[in-house]
Amino acid sequence: MTGKRIKSFTKSYSEPILYLLVLLSVSLHKFLGIPNLSILFLLFPLAFLEIRLLGDRWIFLWLFYPTAFLFFDALWLLGMTLSAFAEELFFRAYLMKRFSNLKVSLMFVIPHFILYPGILSLLTFFPSLFFGFAYQKTRSLAFVSLLHLVSNLVYFKSASNWSLFN
Repeated sequence: MTGKRIKSFTKSYSEPILYLLVLLSVSLHKFLGIPNLSILFLLFPLAFLEIRLLGDRWIFLWLFYPTAFLFFDALWLLGMTLSAFAEELFFRAYLMKRFSNLKVSLMFVIPHFILYPGILSLLTFFPSLFFGFAYQKTRSLAFVSLLHLVSNLVYFKSASNWSLFN
């Protein structure tokens, strides 16, 4: 009897609880300087989601990934890759099973805004909508993770050349 209650609770509340843990981690990092552990919560769905990256028809696009090392620092690029994958895993593959693309995109903005308050963080809503649309059409975590990574790389490359960020 208790096992059924735990499964029911987990099924009903795991997404909101994990999302709140992401927000808590980001907030503690921003306001108290505690290390940001949100990546752990973002990757947590790997424990119970069935994800097949190797059977994904979009995986071949990752063959172009090594060329990015010509333009970006290797450690920074690996961090950006992990971050893009973790965010897409959590927000697309996990939360979009329960919530609409619109709601997930609104949820996507909040941690970005907590970390980097300003209009640019609020504008992450629009790429998030696009990533959600792409995920709905392809059901490919590999594809949307690559889209997210490329979007971030273009943003940071152009931001570093923009005088407002120098």
